[in-house]
Amino acid sequence: MTNQEIAKIFYEIAALYEMEGVEFKPRAYEKAAMAIEAYEGDIAELYEKGGIDALYKNPKTKIPGVGQSMAEHIAQLIDKGRFAEYERLKKKVPVDIQGLTAIEGVGPKMVYKLYKKLGVKTVDDLEKAAKAGKVRKLEDFGEKSEENILKGIEFLKKSTGRFTLGFVLPDLKKIENRLKELPQVKQISLAGSVRRKKETVGDCDILITSAAPKPVMDFFVSMPEVERIYAHGPTKSAVKLKSGIDVDLRAQHRAPRNRD
Repeated sequence: MTNQEIAKIFYEIAALYEMEGVEFKPRAYEKAAMAIEAYEGDIAELYEKGGIDALYKNPKTKIPGVGQSMAEHIAQLIDKGRFAEYERLKKKVPVDIQGLTAIEGVGPKMVYKLYKKLGVKTVDDLEKAAKAGKVRKLEDFGEKSEENILKGIEFLKKSTGRFTLGFVLPDLKKIENRLKELPQVKQISLAGSVRRKKETVGDCDILITSAAPKPVMDFFVSMPEVERIYAHGPTKSAVKLKSGIDVDLRAQHRAPRNRD
């Protein structure tokens, strides 16, 4: 199992917990997912050679931000491809969380409501429900929300292209260098397919560590290279560049140190 596959499952768990309204756990799993994405080595290989201690205890190899319980989940995923809590959450809310939340404006809580009220499990289910006028009838939705969902689905269908690494790197390096100059950014790294130097990439991911990420997100979405803003939040933002590349920026919180 690759680092990206493990991180994807952790992001999914974070979203499933958010659906349930559980406090703290969504952020904990999201933080672990970001750490896994940013880790330079092969985590499965690390575990096979050094066991679970190598994941969180050994100072030379441990994954920053991953504690014992998260390390145990990683080990179970590598050994078995699953672990009990993940299976429980998926069984309770059997939806395509990755696909549905990829639609602009659709978050975990909305997915949960659509599942409970309309039985929506997939993007196709949601498209059919919206085209049938069922979404607008739900509380807190309306005709405009339904239209935006359909637009988001249509855009998602069109934006499944991939780009060569050589094409995306100049833009990403330019963005990385600009963000690096901001005082709020303590650490920054390219993640996902770009970090692994795949020949082609889809969405491009940038990870930062910051005690005050909101100004960084504001700066990111206002850059002149940005053509469209998909999402703009205090710790996560997503944009399309004028070059056609989709870029996600995620922030991992770092508390400011006390200075005596």
